[in-house]
Amino acid sequence: MRTQTSVVRRRLWTSIHNWVYWIDGPRLDEIGRTNFELAVVDYSSDASERGEFTRQQIDFLRHARCERRVLAYLSIGEAERHRYYWQPGWRPGNPDWIIAEDREWPGDHVIKYWEPAWRRIVFAYLDRILAQDFDGVYLDWIVTYTEPHAVGRERDMVNLVLEIARYARAHSRLGDDFGIVVQNAEELGARHPDYLECVTGIAREEAYVRATNRPTSPEERQRIEGYLDRFRERSRGQLVLTVDYADKRTLINDAYARARLKGYVPYVTDVRLNRLRINPGYEPICTVSYTRADIQRQHGYRSGPASARHSSHWG
Repeated sequence: MRTQTSVVRRRLWTSIHNWVYWIDGPRLDEIGRTNFELAVVDYSSDASERGEFTRQQIDFLRHARCERRVLAYLSIGEAERHRYYWQPGWRPGNPDWIIAEDREWPGDHVIKYWEPAWRRIVFAYLDRILAQDFDGVYLDWIVTYTEPHAVGRERDMVNLVLEIARYARAHSRLGDDFGIVVQNAEELGARHPDYLECVTGIAREEAYVRATNRPTSPEERQRIEGYLDRFRERSRGQLVLTVDYADKRTLINDAYARARLKGYVPYVTDVRLNRLRINPGYEPICTVSYTRADIQRQHGYRSGPASARHSSHWG
């Protein structure tokens, strides 16, 4: 369990204005030379156990050039063959909680996420992330609850996210400030208030452009935004990220403009998520504007009267 020996002060979740999403072979030195205020990366340089980042490397990324938050990617609805936990001989049906290989992402497998064996894997993986001192986790494949094999198991997915949040916040030195960002399945926020209020925020793929260069229909876009607005108003960090997949200038411009109009934080990149991409005209700007009152609200401690806003970077 964590001990409250000191206050850990980091960028406010509400002060994130841009982000980068690079989970296939991320290079921390490249990200560290940018002004992105949030980085979502894999826990490892090459997805292997051997390539696991050290605590010092994550701390470097957090403080390099721009004070930023760093989230670790974690798939909780699909098992990945290239991960350290994958055992020789595993295949669909062996063990019985592995259902089928994902046709779009070879090597990834749809699973019974409610099974104790899978949950043990998830929490052991989370322990590694906590040991690296990430600022939070970026939870993917929550949409697995919509698969045919998971009928009636929606609440099990919600509970898994809530249990991850409770465990991580109890064991991280950040406490309740440890970030829980969920990807997709935005409708869960409307059906489960405890889920909405627990998570720091949500990331939505393809709200404006589907992979690749296919505009999302106006009807689908409006439906998505209706759900995302709930997270913008009521989630713990009021953080809504969008990631769209395009390389056409008009579509890139449209995705950034629409997201920003809604108060979301946009990023447009390649669907493989295997490189650092900075879109011309949308270069990230590092801005921090804290008051002592902000710090008190985030971390729950008293430090005297609030000062005027300034541009100090907290580490």
